[in-house]
Amino acid sequence: MMRRAACVLAVVAAGAAGAQSTRREPVKQSTLTTRTQSSCAPITMAGKPPSEADRRRARDLAARGQQAAILGDSTTALNSLRQAATLDPTNADFAYQLGRVYEQSKAGPNAAAEYCRFLVLAPTALEAVEVRERILTILPPRADPTSAAAQREFQSGIGAYNAGRFNEAELHFSGALKGDSTWADAYYDRALTRLALAQRVNAMNDFESYLRFKPEATDRLQVVARIDMLRRAQLSQSQALVFGLFVPGGGQMYTRRPVRGALLLGVAAAALGVGAQGHKKTTTSQEAATDPFGNRYTFTTTHTTTERPYLAPAIAAAGGIALISAIEAFHYAGRVNMGSERLSFYLAPAGDRLLARVEFR
Repeated sequence: MMRRAACVLAVVAAGAAGAQSTRREPVKQSTLTTRTQSSCAPITMAGKPPSEADRRRARDLAARGQQAAILGDSTTALNSLRQAATLDPTNADFAYQLGRVYEQSKAGPNAAAEYCRFLVLAPTALEAVEVRERILTILPPRADPTSAAAQREFQSGIGAYNAGRFNEAELHFSGALKGDSTWADAYYDRALTRLALAQRVNAMNDFESYLRFKPEATDRLQVVARIDMLRRAQLSQSQALVFGLFVPGGGQMYTRRPVRGALLLGVAAAALGVGAQGHKKTTTSQEAATDPFGNRYTFTTTHTTTERPYLAPAIAAAGGIALISAIEAFHYAGRVNMGSERLSFYLAPAGDRLLARVEFR
């Protein structure tokens, strides 16, 4: 009996592994559009608005600075325009003129700062397009390192998924989404990974995010059909309980955890196998009888019985395993259907790093 349980365990485990490999679907390969960091630092316009006298004085200084710039006196132009911008920091024209003088004086960072201030003060002005081009010329945008890190996480996730390391793949795809929470293909690939991990509710949510961020997806109809199928494929708690009561581990197999179910079945079968083993006991006794002629005589009889002293405890143990596993399957089916969370921990090496995750799911 123990041999039969071992065979069942091996067959179920092999079947689970085979099913997992054959059901693996190809992930989507895409490149994240590289974002750039703006050349303009955040600017906060603070302080009290200038008085009317300050405005008049600033206009006079700005006019003097423009005249000096036309005559080629950049020093006087800078001094006058700086004073004008200090007296009236809300005037977009002063910022633009000061930026031009800085640019002509080869003071690129200062020119870009004034141009950025101009865009804050007058973002829809006619000169705004020209000013943005000037800023890009003076200070070319820098590649956002977040995008590059997200792309590396995405590629690592694809590699881990193709190798069957689904926990690691989910971590990498989640890391890619931290870099860009609107990356549709990363949601799709994480959905496939979560399906492989039997996280159906989370996978359904990721498929929905994929369609939300990529409404023009060519496979939209297929993904919608898959979402509907996941919604309908709810686990029956009563069936999980019944299967678990009749067959130890049956509830786990019903809830798509065949390896755990096979282990429980193997333990229950082993317990019954031990309990079924018995030993024979032979007893002899002297019997007396009378022959047909009325003479009494004695004879010896032998009785052989098989005793199984551990059978009752074994049946109780197997029944306990069935009951506990059935209750666990019942609650597990409810958690899966509700998408409720439970504590889990995962730790795995990934190149020169150690990936760790503690989560509730």
